Amino acid sequence: MESRGPRSWRIGIRRWDHLLDCALWIRASERIEVPEHRLVPGPLDLDELPAPTRPLGFVPGAEWLGWWLSLVDPAAPRPRPRADLEPADDTPDPLGLAPWPALRRVVAERWPQANDWHLARQRSSYAGPGPGSPATGEVVRQVEESLGRSVRPFNLEITLLPVRDEVIRRVDHQRYLVPERVHDSPRWSVWLRDLVLRIC
Repeated sequence: MESRGPRSWRIGIRRWDHLLDCALWIRASERIEVPEHRLVPGPLDLDELPAPTRPLGFVPGAEWLGWWLSLVDPAAPRPRPRADLEPADDTPDPLGLAPWPALRRVVAERWPQANDWHLARQRSSYAGPGPGSPATGEVVRQVEESLGRSVRPFNLEITLLPVRDEVIRRVDHQRYLVPERVHDSPRWSVWLRDLVLRIC
């Protein structure tokens, strides 16, 4: 995260979001065919997928899409689960899966594997060299230099996703889903500079 002053700009960058990464892993491992939606990214950036545990179609793609939107879009409508879909009386549903019973069963079974993959990915990233993209603060300083003034106050939330596509998805005016491979490439500074110029 980069920021300057109490009323200035802020860019928060979230990498290794546990819920989002594991949701993508479950979609990939179970070969869930999800309806097209502007906020659904491409395939998981993983060379070898684990074998699915259920037949194709066991988890309706609409269930995964509903869960995904509940995780990435704060404005997405949240379905109200029926009382008989709750895991048990007075049992919390921390992953918000009660409205999607088929998906909930698969996630409960595969969560340990998804979590292991997520933690291994984090460890390997910490052990290697850091991302190759320039610091966000440097990009903002370049914009200020080109404008000849400080940028106006703004707030951006960038969530990085381990996917193979290169599409940056706009959730709303301040939230974006960005593939890690875009963030870690020269394209990132070009896109961020253009975005900061538009909003400032």
